[in-house]
Amino acid sequence: MLNDLLRLLGDGGIHSTAELARRLGVNETLLAAMTGDLTRRGYLAALDMGCATACNGCGVAATCAAPGESAPHASLLALTPKGQRAAGALGA
Repeated sequence: MLNDLLRLLGDGGIHSTAELARRLGVNETLLAAMTGDLTRRGYLAALDMGCATACNGCGVAATCAAPGESAPHASLLALTPKGQRAAGALGA
């Protein structure tokens, strides 16, 4: 199942947790556990957006922080170089 997630992420693009969970046939709680595992193992890393108040015109503002909140309520994750190599080896 983790390999399937890496393969999906290796295809590129921005994916919501709901979309990934649906495509993998799991609930969002399990998906969160999966991304946490991949993060701890060095395959995923949280992106430092560095833009807590600069949401105007940002393409991912809806997934980063709710209007009026200074702290993000959802993390944006990206494959690390290790994750990219693993996804590539899986045929992503």
